[in-house]
Parts: sequence; C-alpha cells; structure tokens
Amino acid sequence: MKRLSLIFLFLIACAPLHIVSPPRFVIRPVEKEPQVWQAKFLGKFRITFYWIVREEDYRGRRTVPLYTVDGKLLSYFPYSFVRDFKIESCARLRDGRLISWLKKQKRVKVVDQPLGKGFSLMPLKSVAVDPQVIPLGSKVFIPKACGIKTEEKTLNGVFYTHDIGEKIVGKSLDIFLGEKENIKYFLSGGIGSGQKVEVYLLE
Repeated sequence: MKRLSLIFLFLIACAPLHIVSPPRFVIRPVEKEPQVWQAKFLGKFRITFYWIVREEDYRGRRTVPLYTVDGKLLSYFPYSFVRDFKIESCARLRDGRLISWLKKQKRVKVVDQPLGKGFSLMPLKSVAVDPQVIPLGSKVFIPKACGIKTEEKTLNGVFYTHDIGEKIVGKSLDIFLGEKENIKYFLSGGIGSGQKVEVYLLE
C-alpha cells in the first residue's frame, strides 16, 4: 500500500500541468455623456461686429503718438488709424505685432492675443455684452448663427461673453470677427450689422 501511494504521488508530480486561464473581459472606455445645457431665452438682441484694425490699411501723416503701459513711445500713427484702433480696441501693426487699447490707462499693450475684459478674445466665438444683462464669462446661443460655414469650420451658434463696450448697452451683442473680412460668413447666414436675433443663455 505504501508503495502504491508513492507511485501515485510520483505520477501526480510528473503529470503535465494544465493551467486554467482566468476568463477574459473586454473593458471598453466609458464614453462621456454629451454635455446638455439648459437654455434660457433672453430675447432679441441687436447684433454688431468688431475686428482687428490693420495699420497697413491706413495712409496719411503719422502725427498721433501712442504710448505703452510703461510710458514708452510706441510710435506715431495716422489719426484715422488711432481713431479706429481706440474704437475696436485691437490692431495689428505693420511689423505683425498685435496691440490692445487699455481704455482706463489710455495706453497700449503689446499682446499675443487680443484682450477682452479679463479674457483673451477668440475670433468668431467671443462677444461683447452689457454685463448688467449677461454676466461676463457666460455662454450664449444664437440659433441663427448655427450652421454658418467658414473656410475652416461650421459654427455651432455658441459664443462666449468675453468683453464689454461703451456702446454695448442693454440688449446688444458685439461679435468679435478677428479679421474684418470674416463678416462675410455672417452675411451669408443672413446676419447683418444692426439686425436683431434671438439669444439664449446656456446654463
């Protein structure tokens, strides 16, 4: 009996092992749920546009000085250029630099991106509003702008309130174009300057 037990143990020890692998599970990444916004109708707003003024588009005597925030003379410019620059608050110089107009300081700041009110401006996405009507940093939806096609993308109608303006009072909304010629995209979508469109606040 003892001999049989030893043989049995020997056979077990020498037998090939059959490893049972654990069951395989296919783990797929969890897809993010689409973001859903609640939209609050704010009424119809008067649409206007603003853009980057280009120094190269202006001629005339360079008689008006502009100074940087540290008090240094930037250069002298034509009166019409300075006038429009102060209205639009952003300009591109002949050498390619971007400058923003700081109204309170009455000075110029060289920037990488156009400046809004506490935000960098994004062409075709940033808008100026009356902060008493729409808080800064909000998202708004303009249905009429949804589906407007540009050379690079199709607009989804969502804009960001990144700026204010002296003439932007009440139900007015000023869309930042970047380059002035980008107004053609809105015109093709039936949105012209002075037109009233429905605006929704996304929450």
